[in-house]
Amino acid sequence: MTRFGHRILFLMVLVATPLFAQSQDDRIQQLERKLDDLVRQTTELRQQIEQLKGRPATPQPAEVEDLTKVEVAPTPQAPAPAPAQPATPPLTDVQTVNNQFNPGASKVFNPDISVIGNFFGKAGQQNPYEFGPDRDSMRPVLQLDEAEVALQAFVDPYAKAHFFLSASPQGLEIEEGYAQFVTLPYDLTAKAGKFKALFGKANTWHTHVRPWVDQPLVIHNFFGDEQLADSGISLSKVFPNAANIFVEATGEVFRGDVENVFQHENQSDLFYNAHLKAFRDISENSNIELGTSYARGTFDNARNQFVGIDLTYRWKPLQQGLYRGFIGRLEAITNDRPGAGRNPKGFYAAGDYQLAQRWFTGLRIDAADRFLEGGSLVTDRGAAATLTFWPSEFSQLRGELRRIRYGDARTINELLFQLQFAIGAHGAHAF
Repeated sequence: MTRFGHRILFLMVLVATPLFAQSQDDRIQQLERKLDDLVRQTTELRQQIEQLKGRPATPQPAEVEDLTKVEVAPTPQAPAPAPAQPATPPLTDVQTVNNQFNPGASKVFNPDISVIGNFFGKAGQQNPYEFGPDRDSMRPVLQLDEAEVALQAFVDPYAKAHFFLSASPQGLEIEEGYAQFVTLPYDLTAKAGKFKALFGKANTWHTHVRPWVDQPLVIHNFFGDEQLADSGISLSKVFPNAANIFVEATGEVFRGDVENVFQHENQSDLFYNAHLKAFRDISENSNIELGTSYARGTFDNARNQFVGIDLTYRWKPLQQGLYRGFIGRLEAITNDRPGAGRNPKGFYAAGDYQLAQRWFTGLRIDAADRFLEGGSLVTDRGAAATLTFWPSEFSQLRGELRRIRYGDARTINELLFQLQFAIGAHGAHAF
């Protein structure tokens, strides 16, 4: 390269060097501006968090002027209040924060609530014997027979509360209300409050759980429509064994006040109930449960006791579980009642078969003794056939054709209709 060329190259370097330095300065200034923006956004977010927590905003460092020096603004003696938030009320506790910013978390502080309606209809002959000889006590042709309100939640890690309120044309009452303790040692569980006695199977069911519109005659004649329920305590224990059979024993003590069954006139007039059941899988598709019950109390200042046995067989094929199934039930009860010439007894036998995913049909036969006003004993006999359709798990339609021959009267033929519908969460029931 000639001497002239070297001079030209030297001049170009002298000119480009300041331009390159100026470009570097511009990039540094851009980075500083971006950093300032990030610091300002962080400060604003911190102030908003402090306001949401209900505390005054903490004075924050001033904006960064360069990369090597940060100036902190002096802390004022009386900081100005934060600007009012028109749409955000002050939050003072965890529950309020959860409810506003996480609506699903509010469930932690509220029980599971459900309402189950039972609409009833009937056609056929008049039946003055279903509730008594008085015609005013007959069930209307159409009515909302019951609305059950259920509230269930854990009280603490050791107990769960259950409340079932029954609203009917007769008024509002507590059908059940008890605390259940499920974490006791030695495989024990306990209940305290008002609940249905664990006597047999049908006595423990609520209206919406029954596979029929009505009660079996033996439950209706012996315990009435309110069933065998009272205030008391219950203790259950599971007995592990080498035979791989689920064995559970239950002992219960009640106040002893059940209409037309037990009378509580003295402190010692308590009502005792005991139940023993054994459950075992026969195969992967079927299982069986056998139970026996004993209840004893006072009626007319004399001993009144009941002895029962119940058998349940369940078949549910794994490959067709959504479309096929069968449950067979048998329950028999005898009553040693004071002043009776002979012991009343009764039973029911029923089978329910699943026709399709939403269709079920069933047949029930039953018989039960009943006392007349004069003290004589008669036997009522009946048969019923049901057809049930489940549009979804929250509703069902059921029709029941029943024929009952009352011991002291004529035979009554009726067609019963039932519509059940539920809203809210409701726990599963044991079959």
